[in-house]
Amino acid sequence: MTPTRSRPRVRREPDTMTTSGGFERTPRSAVRVEPTIDDTLRRKMERRGTVFHEQPRLDAVQDNLSQFLSGRLGGQFRIDNVARLAGGASKEQFVFDLDWELDGQPRHDRMVLRMDPPASMVETPRLREFEVLRMLDGALPVPPVFWATEESGELGAPSMICGYVSGSASARDAVKTASGLGTTYGPRLRSVLGPQFVRHLAELHRFDWTAHRLESFERPRVGTTDAVDWRLAAWDRAWQEDSFEAHPVIALTRQWLWDRRPVVDHVSVVHGDYRNGNFLFDEESGTITALLDWELTYLGDRHHDLAYAMMEGWGEHDSETGEFYCSALVTRSDMIAEYEKVSGLPVDLERLEYYTVVNMYWAAVALIGTGPRNAVERMTHLDAMQTFLGGLGAFYLDQLLTIVGKY
Repeated sequence: MTPTRSRPRVRREPDTMTTSGGFERTPRSAVRVEPTIDDTLRRKMERRGTVFHEQPRLDAVQDNLSQFLSGRLGGQFRIDNVARLAGGASKEQFVFDLDWELDGQPRHDRMVLRMDPPASMVETPRLREFEVLRMLDGALPVPPVFWATEESGELGAPSMICGYVSGSASARDAVKTASGLGTTYGPRLRSVLGPQFVRHLAELHRFDWTAHRLESFERPRVGTTDAVDWRLAAWDRAWQEDSFEAHPVIALTRQWLWDRRPVVDHVSVVHGDYRNGNFLFDEESGTITALLDWELTYLGDRHHDLAYAMMEGWGEHDSETGEFYCSALVTRSDMIAEYEKVSGLPVDLERLEYYTVVNMYWAAVALIGTGPRNAVERMTHLDAMQTFLGGLGAFYLDQLLTIVGKY
């Protein structure tokens, strides 16, 4: 990572927004971003123009791991077989073998190191991902987590170390796509994966998180718009800091969302990126082995995940019947019915539409704002892909105009 040039100016937009349900104008700065998200976004801007991505050498990764673990493991340990891990649209990932001791017993584990590049498509703290995965271990099929740090000086960047879980993200004969976009499974796998996909989401949303220490999270209040306020404020800020120019559909959508914020009736752990391509499964048995990519997790409204999993961009139409399968796994009606049955939580169609717009909004911000900005600033290892995905952002802008233009 090489310092060379001065930080560019941030494009500024009017510092006002409309509050929900009325015409009162309030300063944009009055709606706060969660403190840990604020810190992450601030550090991103401090790096911009001064820090560029350089591909880490494997020997340097191993040296950093050795120093990091020597301060955390009491006994002897050995690191072997460090290698890059393909996949994902955000973090740099490496696999390695660790021989070590835990509670006096020798262990051998295959592990994954997830490292932040200088800038990601989504900027979130690794500690949030770590805390949620640690909490959910044993309740859902998630990778075991071992260590995490927000300090760049330890592993070269904010990072998390978790266990390696075997499985496939797509069927063997499926076409491999960017970040799992358009992943399909075929009738056999669909029939066994679909019910698990819905059940795990329902179990996540009914999980009682209240007794757990989630120090990296703010706790929204039931009956308020706390959670969605913080979320919208974060995406508004990302657009303000990352976009190259104003866009009328973004401005219209942002106003639409702030004007219609629904209160939350039940605060759930929200995955934030729950869809096809973001879980592993055993192809022979059809068992989901791990739910992945928790960097967008937060405490909020369950409809966020439901709407996201149902988005047209992730699903497919059956080649024979033409019926649409959400995340290429389950029909919309079956997903809602099974989700309500397992979770005991109702699905509100108005909130489902609202969070569909939320998801398209943040996707557009990330795809036509943050991703291309990261590529131009040379702060990502995925510059070609993040530029290419701007086309998907245009697709979501068109869909947003169709929805919000009705009102």
